[in-house]
Amino acid sequence: MASTSFSMPPLLLIHPVGVGLSSRFWDRFILRWKEDDPETVLLAPDLIGCGKAECSSNPLTPDDWARPLVNVLRNCNEGPAVLVAQGTTLPIALALLEKAPELVCGIVSISPPSWRLLNETFPVERSKQLWRWLFKGPIGIIFYRYVRRRNFLKSFSQKNLFEKAEAVDEEWLQALNEGSREMNSRWAVYSFLAGFWRRDWEPQFTSLSLPLQVIFGSSATGIGRSRSYDNLEQRIATYQRKLSNATIKTIPGRNVLPYESPEDCVNCVRNWLLSHRFN
Repeated sequence: MASTSFSMPPLLLIHPVGVGLSSRFWDRFILRWKEDDPETVLLAPDLIGCGKAECSSNPLTPDDWARPLVNVLRNCNEGPAVLVAQGTTLPIALALLEKAPELVCGIVSISPPSWRLLNETFPVERSKQLWRWLFKGPIGIIFYRYVRRRNFLKSFSQKNLFEKAEAVDEEWLQALNEGSREMNSRWAVYSFLAGFWRRDWEPQFTSLSLPLQVIFGSSATGIGRSRSYDNLEQRIATYQRKLSNATIKTIPGRNVLPYESPEDCVNCVRNWLLSHRFN
């Protein structure tokens, strides 16, 4: 067992939002972490509209998702936490920091999106139109029933999320199936697809004074149209230029590193924590 001369801060694990995704996304990461360090507090709540959390039929923003997480940290009563955000939930971590800076001592961003997605404001009116005319009506119901099919989830995961097609296993597909069984789970997914999370996050992100780690997969790609925004080398170069004080690492895997490469991901985060000695 790995030994440390100080106690780790608690980690708040923020899972990605997508069809069937929930806090179960972190199961392998947590299991691997606990093998060497059973003492550190790992908090993995379901975000609104995901897993066992309450659902909302209204559009959700990072502020909405962050609000219950503030209560999670306050109820934890273990001191300031490091926020570990997967993918495009980075804005949720930034919104949480904005609401309760006293509860946060660091941020880890795993597989963050292209910088263009972080600093381009998506027109609110366009988001509302997508919600009203596409996602809220019958088309939205039909579309969600289509994308939660096993064949679609498997194909999408292989093409966009995992480095190796065979890594899309039964455990992953079963978790997505169970997580998307409730039709109301579509509202969280549609809130992201409609762009309600998108605004210019660059000023807040680049002005962070807290310790910051950014982790990329060695085979990372964009998803959807963002695939053409930049390649991995360009993305890393942009993050290094914009975040000169951040620790930026690359580990094996593609876009779901805590699930696909849990050991490498755990070691990367733990070594960074040890190097900063947060307490």
